[in-house]
Amino acid sequence: MRQSILLFSFIFLFSVNISAQIFTFGVPNLEVYDKQLFHPGFSLGIDIVDINLKTRINYEYPDNISPDYEITQIYSKSTPAFNVGIVANLRLGRYFDLRFIPGFSIAHDIDLYYKFATEVIDPNPGKNGVLTDLVIRKIECHYINFPLFIKFKSSRMHNVRIYVIGGGQFSLNMMSAKNNKIPIYDIDGPKIEIIPIIKPYDVQVLGGFGLDFYTTYFKFSTEFKVSFGVINLLESKNGIKDKERIDFYQNSPIVTGIKSLKSKTFTISFIFE
Repeated sequence: MRQSILLFSFIFLFSVNISAQIFTFGVPNLEVYDKQLFHPGFSLGIDIVDINLKTRINYEYPDNISPDYEITQIYSKSTPAFNVGIVANLRLGRYFDLRFIPGFSIAHDIDLYYKFATEVIDPNPGKNGVLTDLVIRKIECHYINFPLFIKFKSSRMHNVRIYVIGGGQFSLNMMSAKNNKIPIYDIDGPKIEIIPIIKPYDVQVLGGFGLDFYTTYFKFSTEFKVSFGVINLLESKNGIKDKERIDFYQNSPIVTGIKSLKSKTFTISFIFE
């Protein structure tokens, strides 16, 4: 309790100090800051992770595949993640900057929910094999992101500036080796223990807006952006390394009901430069 009070007190005092520096009128803070050709910084943020999910029409399965269990619905739910990055800003002109912010997105997981027509044995750890008609499959992801985008900024209003951004991002999944493994099991057992295998990389387009606040010693920005994946994350047959059990994987209702998975992420960032 005492630690929480101290933490909130620190945040409150920090906010009051920043507000006082920003909204105290007089000589603007950091007058020559935006004239610098290059400046660095760092960012901290929260990701709200979701996917654009396309399922097969009426959950029809490919030819020669007869699932053991009938699925009536497949959907996803958003999950939170944490990101940290390093800012590299290049001045292109009075109103334009080129920005590169490589970073990590930790616990960038995808949660898929499968609704079955009849109850099945839940294969998730800790469920003790209980019968259920709703099974959750979690695809664990930790991404290294390489975003590159253009920042278009307004004229400065004393110590505040509004801006918009647009660009693209390439991401590498550090959990791809684990995701590409098909679990070993009894070949005659249930096929719902499978987890969908996704590609080790992703490509997104992104856009957003933000506010720059000029304090006495540094520039602080609050940024809101959304990114949409442009490739299907679901791995093709050729990309799956475990060829011995690939037929079992492709016959799982967990996989056959999905047509495509594309990433969708909303991000709130706090940037210090």
